[in-house]
Amino acid sequence: MPVIAIADIFGISGRRNDLVALLTRTEQQVREARGSRRYVFAARLDTPDQFLLLSEWDSYDAMDAYHRSEPFARYQFELSGLLARPSEMTVYSVTEEVRPLPSSPLDPRDAD
Repeated sequence: MPVIAIADIFGISGRRNDLVALLTRTEQQVREARGSRRYVFAARLDTPDQFLLLSEWDSYDAMDAYHRSEPFARYQFELSGLLARPSEMTVYSVTEEVRPLPSSPLDPRDAD
């Protein structure tokens, strides 16, 4: 059963560039991990030193395997000195997936 994990990450303002570099490297590496469907960090618009992680995995076991891996241990080690407080994560089990259809065609004026 697929799982989605959402985490809030609380960076230190003076170390934002270092944290962004680490998150960028980690995002690229984890996307290649077995069982990873999506792994994306985003900065909050109202609090640029706070980030959101959205990750999607094939299963809880796949996510757990990553969290027990050497790359994850290295990521945790490199976070030292970059966070104002511990991150907070919630994991959701997915029982159904739905992709809504557009309610109307795209207005050509809105296209890039």
